[in-house]
Amino acid sequence: MRKLKIAVCDDEAYELKRIKALVEQAAGSFGVAAEIFLYKDSGGILNTIENGSVRFDMLFLDLYIDDKIGFDIAAAVRKKGYPCAVIFITAFADRMPESFQYVTSAYLLKPVSMEKMLEAFGTALNHLQAVPNFFLHTKEEERAVPFREIVYLESHLKWIYIHVSTSREPITFQGKLADISREFPREYFSLCHKSFLVNFNYVLKIDKSTHEAVLTTNDRLPISRSCYVQILKDFMRFHSVARGELNT
Repeated sequence: MRKLKIAVCDDEAYELKRIKALVEQAAGSFGVAAEIFLYKDSGGILNTIENGSVRFDMLFLDLYIDDKIGFDIAAAVRKKGYPCAVIFITAFADRMPESFQYVTSAYLLKPVSMEKMLEAFGTALNHLQAVPNFFLHTKEEERAVPFREIVYLESHLKWIYIHVSTSREPITFQGKLADISREFPREYFSLCHKSFLVNFNYVLKIDKSTHEAVLTTNDRLPISRSCYVQILKDFMRFHSVARGELNT
């Protein structure tokens, strides 16, 4: 496994140092290389997440920090759409049910023991190593389609066609692309047209003369005027930030 980027955020210096030590021991126990980033306030970590300078693999978050709480930081990273394990560390047990909406790997109560940290770290690793999928639910079937295999989605009338790299025939089902697109990680997928959602892993270039996305599959997808500026920004950001594969 590649070196993990792990953030720890706590407004108390003692706790910050202690959690860092526990995380380092846990990473060592699992044979994982880790780069640990420490934050004493919410502003620093939120800025890092939002500007994309670091794509974190794990977040260890105190619940009550300053004017923001750990849930706000978790929401920010979930909005980015990339895989990230979230572990809350707090002295308050009453907000545990709320944490589940952020797809939490663990909710630990202070003081955290090494045993609990190892358990949480192991769970977080399992979540990161799971292959992310788009889950298709229809009357005919239940199906998991790995995001990494999806080249693009196309919408026509009431039908959606998922074009995948592993088959010449698209996966077809009824639905609205505007609704379905919310289930796709925005770091990798972008609407280039109201009828097309493309995976940047398969975009070779943006043809500015024809306003088309040129794919590695030799397909060319139209880029609408309303999407043009945004997809250019997203495409440049995708290629300027180091990131892992969709199966990590």
